[in-house]
Amino acid sequence: MEMDDKLDEFLEIMPQDLNLDFSPQSLLRSEAWMLEIYSTVKDILKENEKSTLDFLARYAGEVYRKNFNGKWKLFLDDPDNVIYELPVVMISGLDPICPITEVTASLDRRRGDYIYDLFQKTAERISDDIN
Repeated sequence: MEMDDKLDEFLEIMPQDLNLDFSPQSLLRSEAWMLEIYSTVKDILKENEKSTLDFLARYAGEVYRKNFNGKWKLFLDDPDNVIYELPVVMISGLDPICPITEVTASLDRRRGDYIYDLFQKTAERISDDIN
């Protein structure tokens, strides 16, 4: 329930012309916006930007979840695991997807299609598993 409330709040403050409709293509629009707003990963990691980072990660994760019938999960049993205490999206048969690391990596790489490309690779893996 908190997820829906947080996403509604996020969508209300984001520019409407981004058309954040949870489609794969919306990942391109949200990433373009991120690259415009944040010059470096350090910029989004500042204390006053952490809620925006949280919103962007939630949004990217929901695109995965909705398009691939995934489920959110927290790994709390292994403090040495790189995704310990980070929310991930679980998709049957695949490794966990950690949206927060995808958002920060996209700002580091500055390609404009980083998250979308990872999403497409996930779609290909799912398609390969089906065929």
